[in-house]
Amino acid sequence: MRVTQYYPIGSITMPSSWIAFIAGFLVTYLFIRLYFGKVHGARVGDVFFNVVIVWKLSVVLTDFTMVLKNPLSILYFHGGMFGWILGLVVAGLLMLRQVYKEKWKRIDKWSLLLALICWQAVYQIAMTFLNEGSIVVKSATVLLFVAIFVLTWWSERKKVNTVSELAGVLVAVHFLGSAIQGNLLNTAFITTIFIGLFMWGIERATAQPFSGKEEVE
Repeated sequence: MRVTQYYPIGSITMPSSWIAFIAGFLVTYLFIRLYFGKVHGARVGDVFFNVVIVWKLSVVLTDFTMVLKNPLSILYFHGGMFGWILGLVVAGLLMLRQVYKEKWKRIDKWSLLLALICWQAVYQIAMTFLNEGSIVVKSATVLLFVAIFVLTWWSERKKVNTVSELAGVLVAVHFLGSAIQGNLLNTAFITTIFIGLFMWGIERATAQPFSGKEEVE
């Protein structure tokens, strides 16, 4: 969904996308912590922290002159699309390093995939409520992202499919949703593409030769 609304919170005015992002993180963190446990919840927190901190600090790269003249500008500005993508790349590489180091098992991969899909679903649903737009487009968006979350949760419960397969479905669903919204090249969809690549990388890193159904622990 496109950002059409801004909301005053205290002394600052926040775009609807920031509010949706925060809502997505809070709901996702609580869900993963309650459903999978403290360790998995902490991982989710680390991923979000790494993305956001790199995104904020990347303004040093995108507007070094401004930061040099006014160092406090780091608190108020960010690196835009470049910074966000850089944050995704850095967070992804750090997580892949953790995958190799800790020798992730099935539950580790699925908890992360569910977290990323949960965040994207909550973000998209929140955006439909926070912004103006067609009721048809909003309804289609909600249905698509609820469906992919439910499918992923069901797959995890029934121990069918792989995380890379479900990540691929997420990319396809988000592509359809973005097409319906009339805004294909948006930050949220680009993030989903990175999620797909990220989960494929984790699948490869764990090197488990399963086809269609993963090992039952």
